[in-house]
Amino acid sequence: MPSNPKFGVKDALVAGAAFALWLVTVALGLWEVYVLRQLYYLLYARVARHFGGDFESADVVGYCLLPVLAFGFIAFAIGTAEWHRLNLGRPRSWKVFAVTIAIQLAILLIYEVI
Repeated sequence: MPSNPKFGVKDALVAGAAFALWLVTVALGLWEVYVLRQLYYLLYARVARHFGGDFESADVVGYCLLPVLAFGFIAFAIGTAEWHRLNLGRPRSWKVFAVTIAIQLAILLIYEVI
């Protein structure tokens, strides 16, 4: 296996930091599958009070929402992994990390406020 002389310690640190940040975003994304489903239930309960909805219909939609959120999470994990693999160490990669974490924290903040 030939060694790559252009891959130095700095590149290894950047790759390690990017991988660690990607793991954090994936862990937050996995947690947000649960949070978004719970957020749906909270919003449904607030709206159903005014319009007379029942919990059984909310539960059916909640179970249908789970595979959609899971598929979105898998697409997110694979898509961001490929994006960061192709753009490792570039400023746009770090901007995507920043935007991703900001959106994830905003979703968690909305969940805590509601």
